[in-house]
Amino acid sequence: MKRALYCEHFGFTLTGKPILQGICFSLQKGEYLSIIGPNGSGKSTLLKCLLRLHDSGHAQGEILLYDRPVRDHTQRELARHMAYVPQAGGPIPPFTVAELLTLSRFPHASHKRAMTDSDQKAILYALELTDMQKFARHRLSALSGGERQRAFLAAALAQDTGILLLDEPAAFLDPHHAAALTALLKRLHEHEGKTVVTVTHDLNHPLDAGGQVLVLRHGRQIFNGPATALACPGILETAFEHSFTYILHPGTGRPLVLADHA
Repeated sequence: MKRALYCEHFGFTLTGKPILQGICFSLQKGEYLSIIGPNGSGKSTLLKCLLRLHDSGHAQGEILLYDRPVRDHTQRELARHMAYVPQAGGPIPPFTVAELLTLSRFPHASHKRAMTDSDQKAILYALELTDMQKFARHRLSALSGGERQRAFLAAALAQDTGILLLDEPAAFLDPHHAAALTALLKRLHEHEGKTVVTVTHDLNHPLDAGGQVLVLRHGRQIFNGPATALACPGILETAFEHSFTYILHPGTGRPLVLADHA
């Protein structure tokens, strides 16, 4: 089976400063990877490098998409394989939600064709999955931060790729929609075979999602392995230079991580 994504001793330098060094991981099709670490550890930069969005820096090592170097793919080919949900707080495009989702179908379109039934179905399905149907005609600038984040997630789903890359997708979401997002990502992963890579500050997300976890600190990985390993003391303390308490959820029995008071 082809690996969906593979990093081999990958590094990235920007304006002479090492941002990432020695990143190694292998992700099979349909696997789930959570990326965690302190602020400034290179998590978002790594996602952008996977998408080849950081052309201004200097890369070392290799990133492979389905066993082919990312640099050898056209941008449209990358967009057919990987969809990206950016971190909240960036520029707001001057579109309605429906227009944003229509644009997300571009990788599948020829230059001279109208919207097809497949395009329409993908858009309607994405709106339904993210509970955004009632906002379809709303401009992104008129939405709350959480609503806008769900619109970007809907656009990624409408893009209909095998790989989803998400940078802090739960940012600005209330507890109800954050839980719905986690459930949706698990559904896409477990039942639709999506390969999911998500950057998160929620240290319990990897334990809930399962799969693999990549832990970064100062641009270097300090752990790459099963997410269940986070339920034991050691890894998080090293990454965050902080103490944590490990308990079992009284209702589900699932391990939980709690940051101790300073």
